[in-house]
Formats: sequence, C-alpha cells, structure tokens
Amino acid sequence: MREINLLKYNRHWEKGFKYPYPKKRKIFSKLTDLLFTRQIIQIVGLRRVGKTTLFFQLINHLIEKKIDPFLIWYFTFDEEKLPLDELFWNFSKQTQKDFKKEKIFVFLDEIQKLPNFQNQLKIYYDLYPNLKFFISGSTSLFIKKRSQESLAGRVKEFFLPPLDFEEYLYFKDKKEILKKKKLFESEIEKEFEIFLESQFIESIEMKREEKREYYLSIIKKIIFEDLSQIFPVDYPEVLFSLVKIISQRPGMLLDYQTLSQKMNISHKTLSNYLFFLQESFLLKKIYNFSKSLLVSERKLKKFYLASPSFSWALSDFLKKEFLVENFLLSIKNFNFFWRDPYQHEIDFVALQNGEIIPIEVKYKKEITRKDLKNLVLFLKKFKLKKGILYGKFLDSKKEKIKQFEIFLKPIYFV
Repeated sequence: MREINLLKYNRHWEKGFKYPYPKKRKIFSKLTDLLFTRQIIQIVGLRRVGKTTLFFQLINHLIEKKIDPFLIWYFTFDEEKLPLDELFWNFSKQTQKDFKKEKIFVFLDEIQKLPNFQNQLKIYYDLYPNLKFFISGSTSLFIKKRSQESLAGRVKEFFLPPLDFEEYLYFKDKKEILKKKKLFESEIEKEFEIFLESQFIESIEMKREEKREYYLSIIKKIIFEDLSQIFPVDYPEVLFSLVKIISQRPGMLLDYQTLSQKMNISHKTLSNYLFFLQESFLLKKIYNFSKSLLVSERKLKKFYLASPSFSWALSDFLKKEFLVENFLLSIKNFNFFWRDPYQHEIDFVALQNGEIIPIEVKYKKEITRKDLKNLVLFLKKFKLKKGILYGKFLDSKKEKIKQFEIFLKPIYFV
C-alpha cells in the first residue's frame, strides 16, 4: 500500500488546533442533530457554497463534544483518488486507531471524483457499523443517482444552496437591521441589491470587479475542469457560451432547434451539454406546468443560472427584477413555471405537500390589481384558492380577490 501524508488534510490532529470558521450556515444545526445517527450524511451543492467549511465546523463541534481528534478522519479527493481500502489503511496506521472496533467519524470531500465510490462506501457502511460517514460532492448525477442505486436507505441527503439574504447580513455583521425593519428600510433595500451580486460568502467583502473575476473563475473551473473529467465534453467553450447566453436573460425560454443551428452544433449535443450544466449545479431548468408531468416534460422549458451573482457577473445590463427572480429560484426548489398560448405567464409553480401554489415576483412596493391578474387567471384555470406574490415589502399581508387569496410576501425573507 502507498503511504500518504494525512496530517496535511487533518489539521485538527495538531494539539489545540481549531478550524477558523465561527459563523455557521442555517443548515448547521440540522447536521449536528444527526451526528450520531447511523445514516451517511450527504451534502451536495455548487462549488464554493461552503460544503468543506461545513465539514470543518462539524469537526470542531465533535472535538468540543470531547471526541478524540484522532477518531475524526477527513480526506478530499480533489487531489488524489485513493481507494477507500488504501485510505483507511493509511488512517489506521497514522492515527493508531482501529476502525473495525472504534467509533470513527469519516469526512470524505468531493467523493464523486473517486471511481466507483458508491460500492466501496457500501461495503464499509454495511460491514463496519461503528463508522459514521459524511460525504460531499459538486456533481448531482454522480452523487445522487449512484448513491440512490447502491446506497438506498443508507443516505440522508442535504442540498446546500448559495446564501439567502438573512445569512448574507449575518456574515456581513448587519443582521441587526432586520430587528427594526421600518427604521432601516432603505438600508435593507440597498443591502439586498448588493446581496444579489454577493451570494457567496467569499465574495461579500470583495470589490465589484473582484467579484466578477471570482464568479468567472468558479464558472470556468466547473466547465473546463470538473465537467470535462466526468462527461464526454468535446467543446467546453460551447458550454461556456451556453452559460453566457442564459446569463443575458435569466428565465429565458430556449428553442433547442433554433439555438443548435445558431451555435452550429447538433440538437443532441445541445441537449447533452445543457444536461451536463444542470448536473454540475451551474444551471437550473424548470418546466411549463401541467397537471400531467408527461405533458410538462414535453412543453416549454426555462433556464436560469444557479445564482443571480453568476448572471450579474456575465451580463452588463440586467434588469434588477430578472436578478430577483433568479435569486428566488437559487434558494427554492421550484420545478415549474406556467405559460399559456396567450402569453399569460406565472414565474414559478410550487408543489408543497400535494398543494399547487402559483408564485409571482414583482420587484416593487406598490402592487396593483393588474399585477395580480395572471395569478388569478391561473387560480381560476386550475380551480385553486391560494397564490403568492413576492415584492419589496417589509411585512406579509393578504389580498382577497373574489374567492381567491393572494399572499404578498417580502422577497427579503423567503
């Protein structure tokens, strides 16, 4: 077996060392509740959203709970693709801990880069119940699909999105302005518009041009390195062109046939490339709503980048309302919009506990009956009672139109 230096990955083995990440995402408390359960904890999400930081914070938490640091093992497959047999042999040798007998917490970062990870993980999970696994990945297909196939019932999955507005204010040390919303209304509005360009923790303190370069580097790394390692990508520059096209109008309807002709690629290549971008979490696709899922799949499709910050970085003149719409989708798991043959349109359609809820985004303070027209039309068509409109409000309120209820909610606190 080949020996590697694991201390460089496990700084917490050094006496008194603590990872320097005191501020935590909202998801952290959910994860700490599951530290001592049997299931594998799986965290997936876009590059740079904070998956590795979450792991380090959980390691800090375990050490604070008086867990021996040498019983906590961390490794990332970003650099080396060491099989789990070799990795565990190295860990056992260097920590002098026996994973066959002792309770070990194992953190495996970017696990999708390890070939056949799911079957290797399954063997250790099944044979050694004293091992508690935490895994992360930046590619949906190779994490979610493969783990579902081989690790069914063994995995609890969490998706880590970019920051929401409250988290942004917390990381910027400005969360107190939310306690007196009326007093700080103009500052909340100003900070929200800065936030649309700053949805990643590392970007918060950057200047605007630094942010653009930062987002561009993330996008290029995903396209020219990550995807090319996993999928058959002959023309990565075409992937980049697709991302730039979608950034010009978040929520654009794509005509595959017309676009493939303009880009001089086959319809199949275009379809595959859009799929690859979705699997990397860089792109989101939503379908035109129908009560028949089969019909929805065949109808129009809208595309957004994963964050309004990406769209902003690649576009010079984007209307704020497009970025706000993009933001809402970045943190909500909506799969549908609605558009009829007469061009009436609803931004998103949510399915919550079997309930269908139409959702509109209007980045304004004063809402007229005209702004509610398409919501009411949708509610009538599908015989529903409730819709939601997000706008520039500080508090929630309700509009009653005939038998319909429209809930007006602040876009700041979704």
